[in-house]
Amino acid sequence: MRTADYTTKKSCGIYEIKSKNGRLSYKIFEDCEDLQVYLRKNKGKICETMSPVFQVEGYNEYPNTQIRKLTSDEIQKYMSER
Repeated sequence: MRTADYTTKKSCGIYEIKSKNGRLSYKIFEDCEDLQVYLRKNKGKICETMSPVFQVEGYNEYPNTQIRKLTSDEIQKYMSER
C-alpha cells in the first residue's frame, strides 16, 4: 500500500473485487476512475460498493523511503516470519 502511495504521490485505496464465480480479491487503485477502467477491461468482475474498503486519510511522505527489489535472503526471511 505504501509503495502505491509513494509511486502516485497520493493516498490509494484497497478495493474489494468480486468475480463471476463469487471469488473475492482485493486490489489497490489510485482512485475510483482507475477502478472503473479496470472493471471495463475485466467484464466478469464487479466492485459492489465502488469505494475503498481501506484507505489512509491523506498522503504522507516518509523520510528515507525507497522502492527496491528484495534480495533472495530478504524474501526467505520474510516468508519464514509469516
